[in-house]
Amino acid sequence: MADEEHIRHCMLYEFQLGRKASEAAKNICSALGQDAVSARKCQHWFEKFREGNFSLDDKSGRGSVSNFDQEALQALLVQNPQITQQ
Repeated sequence: MADEEHIRHCMLYEFQLGRKASEAAKNICSALGQDAVSARKCQHWFEKFREGNFSLDDKSGRGSVSNFDQEALQALLVQNPQITQQ
């Protein structure tokens, strides 16, 4: 299956051709595989494009970006086995 960024480029291309989201999903799945993208996902991205947002960055996560350092946590756990990850 194609990667997500490639699929977003394909959705933008389909949008720029004036296609409907459902038609775009069908075309993309025809080219990239049956489960490449859902019609609902195309609808979501087409809504963004209609609002003038052509950024292909996927910011679907909620809240701020975590800068959690997993390696630092592991080092602390090794130093003091009495503490927990919580």
